[in-house]
Amino acid sequence: MNPTDTNQPSLTRVDEKWELVLERTLANPIEEVWAALTQSGQLPAWGPFATDRDLTEVGPVQLKHMNYPEEDEQRQGEVLTVEAPRLLVFRWGKDILRWELSAIGSHTILILRHRFTDYQMAPSYAAGWHLCLKGLTGILAGEQMPSMTGSHAFRYGWKELHDQYAKLFEADDTLAD
Repeated sequence: MNPTDTNQPSLTRVDEKWELVLERTLANPIEEVWAALTQSGQLPAWGPFATDRDLTEVGPVQLKHMNYPEEDEQRQGEVLTVEAPRLLVFRWGKDILRWELSAIGSHTILILRHRFTDYQMAPSYAAGWHLCLKGLTGILAGEQMPSMTGSHAFRYGWKELHDQYAKLFEADDTLAD
């Protein structure tokens, strides 16, 4: 898998934090994509965590890493904003995940903005979300997708993606300054 096969992510500095932005065009109506992003029964099929409830209301939520023995404890999260079916913002540990959806005919534009503090984590996050979004695309297409998150990510090219994203982000040497 090559990061240039799909929309290339961007990484920028925003208010003393880093913001990784990934965009995908999905061949599904916005309501189907919204359900996959917010329903606790659908999240584990493609995402990096399971939740103790649907992400359709503001408030606390428990998040549990998928397939990662070192991270098997639950982490407190918080749903900060819900504007169905267009905007979902929640905190995962110290990070903020902002999912923006817009309908283009029968397709959906998905933009993920992941805000975090440690610049060194950018390639890891980009590789992980790349695989998650590949899983989401497959699930929405009705495919039986393997888990590509947590410890399983290494089987699906995470290391190669990580290295490619590291080079991509290093290409702009002004980022880390």
